[in-house]
Parts: sequence; C-alpha cells; structure tokens
Amino acid sequence: MYLLNGTSVITGYYYIKNNSQDRSSRFLIKFLLFDFIVSTIGMFTRIIKYNESLHYLKDTLFYNEYWFFNPVIVIIFALYAMYFRSSLHSKLFRQLLIFGIILFIFFSILQFIYSDIFFNSHSLYIFLFGALLNIIGISFFYYELLNTNQILLAKYNVMMYVSIAYLFHNLINLPVWIYAEKYYNNLNPEFILLYLSIIPTANILLYSTYIFAFIFCAKNYNQAENSIKSSV
Repeated sequence: MYLLNGTSVITGYYYIKNNSQDRSSRFLIKFLLFDFIVSTIGMFTRIIKYNESLHYLKDTLFYNEYWFFNPVIVIIFALYAMYFRSSLHSKLFRQLLIFGIILFIFFSILQFIYSDIFFNSHSLYIFLFGALLNIIGISFFYYELLNTNQILLAKYNVMMYVSIAYLFHNLINLPVWIYAEKYYNNLNPEFILLYLSIIPTANILLYSTYIFAFIFCAKNYNQAENSIKSSV
C-alpha cells in the first residue's frame, strides 16, 4: 500500500513536469505526499507491536493510533474537497463547498471534544459527512464539465479519473464503515476478515487509478487542449 502511495507521488511529479500549468494536479500531488508521510509515521504502532524491545510502549499514546489518525482523516476529507473545489468556476459552487468544508471541520472538532472517540475509535459520522461533502464537490465538478467544452478533454483530465476512483472507493468502503461500528469485534471474526480484505483492495484500486491517470495524461493533456483551442 505504501509502495503504491509513494508511486502515485512519483508519477504525479512526472505528470507535473509535462503539465506545469495544471494547478489542481499540483495540489493533488502535494496532498498525496502528505498522505504518504502521515501513513508512514502511523506505521510506528505496528513497529511497536511486532518489536519486542519496544513493548514497554504498549501502555503509552505511541501505541494508540486513534489520536493520530482521527485528525488526519478529517484533514484528508477536507483536502479532497479543496481539490475538487480548485477546478470550479462558479462562485456559488465554490462558496457552498468552502462553507461545507468549514462546517465539516467544526462538526469533527465537536465530535472529538464531546465524545470519547478521539483516543478509542473512529467516528462513523465523520466518515459519512466527509464522503457526502466530497460527493457534492464531485457533482459540482461534473455539472461544470458537462456545460463547457472541457468535456472534450475529459479523457485526458486527471481530476476525472480521481473523481471516478474516489466515488468507487467510497461506495465500496461506506457500507463496511457503517457495519464496522457494530460488528468489528472478536465476536465476528468473519466480518474482521471481510473488513481487512475490502479496505486494502479499495485503497489499491484508488492509488492504482491515480498512477494510471498521471502516466496516461502526462503526454496527452497539453496536446488535446491545444487541439481544442485551435479548433475553436
């Protein structure tokens, strides 16, 4: 997984080298780099678990990953929304999305303050709110794409591939997240196996699509854009 994440960053820089004017993708690459860094840092709990010399840290915060990943999850949802917002031209859509991002962050902070999830679990409501926020952002992106000549560039648009992959990622993961709150425990080993197979598979499909999009669009985006401009 970390290899795919890192590869998506590398191929992203390859894409930007050929399409330096694509600001949205530049933002996406920085975001993917952030995701890779925090995921690498988050591996520390696994290092403690499988390294006997570090077992004395089991009763410390370093062994509990929730306090670290809960804020990261909120940041990742917000950054995805900012990414989809970066392509929008409608002032109304941009304002609605930024309002949604602020509301989502405020709601998440309240969840952390007034519940016991911060150190103990992930919030299903944060997952649902974050997914809904980004689905709205993608809907705005599709609406504008269908109403401009940029639809002719869709095949070479990185955001198109990202949006499709992200939608499928949420469609696959959301049912699992919903049932995990009730069934992810020692009484349901079958569900745990299902969870541990579906989530990584969804992530593999997500990052593999990013890698494909960066490579495929790297040489084609500028050519397609120039041909549309010349025809107009």
